[in-house]
Amino acid sequence: MRTLVASCALIAMLACATAPAPAPPADVVLRAGRVFTGDAARPWVSAVAWRGDRVVALGSDADVQPLVGAATEVIELHGRTVLPGLHDAHVHPLGAGREQQGCPLSEAKSVDDILARVRACAAARPGDGWIVGRGWDLSLFPQANPHKRLLDAAVPARPVYLEGADGHSGWLNGAGLAKAGIGKDTPNPANGVIERDADGTPSGTVREAAAALVEDQLPEPTLDDDVRALGWAVARLHAAGITSIMDASVDERRLAAWQALASKGELALRGVACIGVEPTDATAALEHARALRSRFADLPLAPSCAKIFLDGVLEGETAALLEPYLDRPDHRGTLNATQAQLDKTVALLEADGFAVHVHVIGDGAARAALDAFAAATATNGKAGRHRTLAHLQLVHPDDAPRFAALDVTANAQSLWAYPDSYIREVNLPQVGQERVDRMYPWGTLVRAGASVVGGSDWPVTTVNPLEAIEVMVRRQDPALVAGPVLGKGEELALEVALGAYTAAAARLFGHADEVGALRPGARADLVVLDAALSAERAADISDAKVWRTYVDGRAVYRADGPAVPQP
Repeated sequence: MRTLVASCALIAMLACATAPAPAPPADVVLRAGRVFTGDAARPWVSAVAWRGDRVVALGSDADVQPLVGAATEVIELHGRTVLPGLHDAHVHPLGAGREQQGCPLSEAKSVDDILARVRACAAARPGDGWIVGRGWDLSLFPQANPHKRLLDAAVPARPVYLEGADGHSGWLNGAGLAKAGIGKDTPNPANGVIERDADGTPSGTVREAAAALVEDQLPEPTLDDDVRALGWAVARLHAAGITSIMDASVDERRLAAWQALASKGELALRGVACIGVEPTDATAALEHARALRSRFADLPLAPSCAKIFLDGVLEGETAALLEPYLDRPDHRGTLNATQAQLDKTVALLEADGFAVHVHVIGDGAARAALDAFAAATATNGKAGRHRTLAHLQLVHPDDAPRFAALDVTANAQSLWAYPDSYIREVNLPQVGQERVDRMYPWGTLVRAGASVVGGSDWPVTTVNPLEAIEVMVRRQDPALVAGPVLGKGEELALEVALGAYTAAAARLFGHADEVGALRPGARADLVVLDAALSAERAADISDAKVWRTYVDGRAVYRADGPAVPQP
C-alpha cells in the first residue's frame, strides 16, 4: 500500500513539473465582435487579446477567457468589427496638412462655392501676398479648364494660385499669371502645358510642369508650419483607422518634417516614404535618392522607396495612352521619360535596393512601366523588391498577366472607380465607352494573379478607407444604395478588399512579419469600427465609423459614441 501511495505521489509531482504555467493575463481583451484576422484559413473570429504591444490570442470568446485577469481591460464589442490596422499605400499627408493651413477647396460643390471660399480666404488674410488654395473639382469646368476671369472677378488685385484636386493642374487669376511671369510669349515647358485662349493668351490653367513656373514663386512654409501640418494629418489618419502608410512622394523638406515630428514622440505610424526622382537622368536620380536615404536612415518612415511620375492625368490629356484621345486624333499624351531613360533609372534604383513606385494613369504609361520592370529584371538578374504601379486608370488587357509575372503590385485608388462626374462628363468624351468600361480593372488584375493594395491619394480624395473599400466591392457611388456600375466584373470580394488595406499592403511595405494580419506574436495594431461589416450589406460599409484605433496596443484614437452601436 505504501508503494502505491508513493507511486501516486510521484506521478502527481511529475504532472506538476511538466504542466505549463498559466499564461499571464492580457492587458486588453476585445470580445463578442467580428474580428477579421487576415488569415485565409480562419478569416473571422469573435475575440482578440493583447499584452503590451503584441497579440497573444484570437478565437472565440471562450478561447480568450483564460487571459482575463483582475487588471485586464475587457471591451464588449456588441457585434462591432475589428480589423488589423489599416494601411494607406498611397497618401500625401503634408499636402493634406498644407491644404488645411491654406485655402481648402475640396469640399466646394460648385463654381460659386469655390469663388466664395476664395473671397473668404482673401478677406481672412489681408495684404497683397499670394492667396494659395487646393482641391478644386476639375469636373465643374468645361474640359476641366477654368478661366482666369472667374478668379479676377473674385480677387482682382492679389495673385491667386489654386491647385486642382488631381494635383496635376493649377488655376490662376490675371495677377497670379503676371506675378509668375506667364504671358503670351511664355513657351510651354517640357512636359507641361499652359492652356491658352484662341489668341495665345494664357487662359489661367496650367498643367504638369507648367505649374512649377508658379510654385517656384509661392511663399515657402516654415519647418514649424510643416510639422504642425503633419501632426494634424497624423491625427486624421488615426481617426480613419490608419496605422501604416506609404508617403507617396517626399523630398528633403518632407523628410525633415517627418523627422522633427518623430523627435517629438508624435509619430505613431509605421511605413515607407518614397523619394521623388526624375527618370530622365538615371545617375542623378540614384544619387539623389541615396543621399536622402542616408541622411534620414533612422526615420521610422523608412525612405527606402523611389517615386517616378511617368505620365499625367486624363482630365488634362497628359496621361499616356496606347490609342489617341478621341477629341485629338493625333495626341496620345506624353511620357515624362523615354523608354531607355526609364529602363536605366529603374534598373539602377532596384540594383541599389530601392523599391520603385510609379505613377501611371494611361495604358501607355502602364505598359512602359511594366517594360521597364522587365528590363530591370533582365539587367539585374532578378526582380526588384516591392514594385508598385499606382492609379492604373487604364491597363490594356494584354498587360494584366504581366503584373504577377513581374511581381508588380497594383496600387488602387478605388474611390475613383465608380461612374462619377469626372468619368461621365470629362473622361467619356476623351476616350469613349469601351475604354471607360475597363477603367480601374481590379477584378481583372486579381484574377490574373496580381496583388492589389489600397491607397487614398489624400488629399486628392478623402482619407476614409471605408468608402474606398465599399467601392472596391460595389463599383458604385458609396453615397447611393444603388446606381450605375463602373466595369461590371471588376468588383472584389469583401475579404480581398479588406486584405488590400491590411495583409497585402503589409507585404508591399516589407513588414508582413509584424503587422497586416492578427495572429499571436503580431504587433497589436488594430482598428475597431462601430458596426459590423458584411458583404451582404455592402452599401453600408461606408456608413461605418472608426471607434478605436490602436498602435502597438495603445489607443491613439477614441471616438465618442453610443455604448452599443445600431445594428
